[in-house]
Amino acid sequence: MSDPYKILGISRNATDEEVKKAYREMSRKYHPDANVNNPNRDKAEEMFKLVGMAYDQIMNERKYGGFGNYDSRTYTGSSDNRDSLYTAASNYINNGHYQEALNVLNNIENRTAYWYFLSAVANNGVGNNILALDLARTAAGMEPDNLTYQRLVQTLENGGFWYTSQRSAFGGDESGIYCCSDPCTTLCLLNLCCHPC
Repeated sequence: MSDPYKILGISRNATDEEVKKAYREMSRKYHPDANVNNPNRDKAEEMFKLVGMAYDQIMNERKYGGFGNYDSRTYTGSSDNRDSLYTAASNYINNGHYQEALNVLNNIENRTAYWYFLSAVANNGVGNNILALDLARTAAGMEPDNLTYQRLVQTLENGGFWYTSQRSAFGGDESGIYCCSDPCTTLCLLNLCCHPC
């Protein structure tokens, strides 16, 4: 994304209240409901999304100290500092900013199961699916009783988030019920149906 301050039309010295005011004004201007009859409504909708991302980025940087822009600094300090880094990474993931989440996570030296979990989700978000699966397995191995970590491993082993969200576009069953839980068994059964003995 280009400079979020330029997108909102404000200076880097703007107060939080000025950031919020610019965000509200631009959100109203580009909101899809305000551009129903606009021949350029697609551009307005894209700008609406950019305005939201710019606002989120500015506020996250201010709240968490600009973690998206950190370089090789490593944080090993207090647990409060680590907690704020985890919170920042989680917020980036929740907003779909996976690379920024990875930038934050790479600055945490003392790596817990939660670190491996967040790293797995962020890596899956940027398309590093093999690494994501390895990280998820590490998190699940560190905390075998954590059902969230176990489910992430299962999801990644069964084709990851992308396939789950895309399978209906390819004629898949939207109910989430698979022929078999093992994709190899499913392929073997399909092969037998197509090529009888």
